Amino acid sequence: MIIFIAAVILTLSAIGLSAYYLIKHFMETKEKQSYPITPSQPWRSFTDRYSTAFKVVVVGILTLLLLIPLTMVQSLIRERQSTKWDAVSDITSKWGGKQILAGPCLVLPYTETIIEDKKELVVERNLLLLPETLDANATASVESRKRGIYDASVYSSEMTLSGLFDATAIKKINVDASRILWGKAQVIIGLSDLKGIKEKVVFESNAQKIEFESGLGVENLATGNAIASVREYSLDSDGVFAVGLNAKLDSLQPDALADNKLPFKISIKVNGSQGWYIVPVGKTTSAHLKSDWATPSFDGSFLPEEREITKDGFTANWQVLDLNRSFGQVIRADDDKAVNQMTASSFGVRFIQSVDQYQQNMRSAKYAILIILLTFVVVFFIELLKKKSANPFQYLLVGLALVLFYTLLLSMSEVWGFNLAYLAAALMTTALITLHMSGILKDRKQGLLIGALLAFLYVFIFILIQMESYALLVGSLGLFAILAVIMYYSKKIKF
Repeated sequence: MIIFIAAVILTLSAIGLSAYYLIKHFMETKEKQSYPITPSQPWRSFTDRYSTAFKVVVVGILTLLLLIPLTMVQSLIRERQSTKWDAVSDITSKWGGKQILAGPCLVLPYTETIIEDKKELVVERNLLLLPETLDANATASVESRKRGIYDASVYSSEMTLSGLFDATAIKKINVDASRILWGKAQVIIGLSDLKGIKEKVVFESNAQKIEFESGLGVENLATGNAIASVREYSLDSDGVFAVGLNAKLDSLQPDALADNKLPFKISIKVNGSQGWYIVPVGKTTSAHLKSDWATPSFDGSFLPEEREITKDGFTANWQVLDLNRSFGQVIRADDDKAVNQMTASSFGVRFIQSVDQYQQNMRSAKYAILIILLTFVVVFFIELLKKKSANPFQYLLVGLALVLFYTLLLSMSEVWGFNLAYLAAALMTTALITLHMSGILKDRKQGLLIGALLAFLYVFIFILIQMESYALLVGSLGLFAILAVIMYYSKKIKF
């Protein structure tokens, strides 16, 4: 790709230089044939009389032509970013993906009489009874796994879910308690990636233990819509109940479910990556997460009420009430709308790298045309004010160096990080152009002037890249000042 970009620029430079001299030769020949020469009025060619305006047009065209390789550079950045995502996906597919935990939910089958073809039929449906209270305590130990020059953040977590179910809540919906099949009750947990589970998961209640099995085993259970994607990776999911675990409660006494509150405790050890999320299924949901990751990004429908971030990690606490969400404590298992609302209410944290060099590379590349144009303007002013000369091919060579800066920056940032790569690429490019222009203009002082301007521009752009909220303001003021300087010196130029 880099060789292709260089070939495009060299081809354009050859075409532009050839066109420049062909037009110049044609105009001079035509002028000689039609312009009478006298001793008092020596002959001046068209290009001599309008050389300044002609060069402005040529430099402008060259600047526009450089947009072609700059577009290729941006395409290269996106290609490398896509390659990184593929590497991250390969790592996480073997370790465990983003984990979204929905549950536990108590599944209560019940019978319902319907009329079909003038006949009464008894069908079996399912209710999802959500916990009265849910306390989730989790720890996550994060580490980086590498694939070539790329790395991904993966974590190992231990979660403890505790709370209780209150079966009396079903009185609030239009289902007769006598129709509920208590002997077929089960507990389900939705979990995005079962591959990450490291130990057996056990449901504990009233001194009894029941092991979970893989799968949900609920007929016509709505899965929920996919989670929206985020900036760094695609965090799409097939829904909170696409996959999960189930525990049959047939060993419990039916009366214990129907008349009493059912306490529970569940411990889960699971591997994951990218993010950790939980759905607030409790009437009161409390979540506490502690991790050694120092750059968390809190995500989802609810932000933590308390959080503390240090260089050694973070802690975060959430509390969500049933009044904060749009679904009730008892829903029908096939109710797509309610399950979609459960999916949309998830909250948690993304484990992201503190610096995304590809976003910074892309932001830097968007300022490329500004650096090229201002560098050309300075060279052009030096030509006119200091009576120096540089042909269009020299302009294109400078443009090539300025474009290659971004490929240097991209390649080195993947290995060294963005800040160090930016410094190295800027020093290399500035030194190359300074030496080149010193030789072309045959004036070391003017070459150093161009190098100093280029260094200033790279520092200015770096500051803009690091800023977020005030980048537009600072950028606008800086450009205004630069334009004012150009307008001042342009008064000395006669076209």
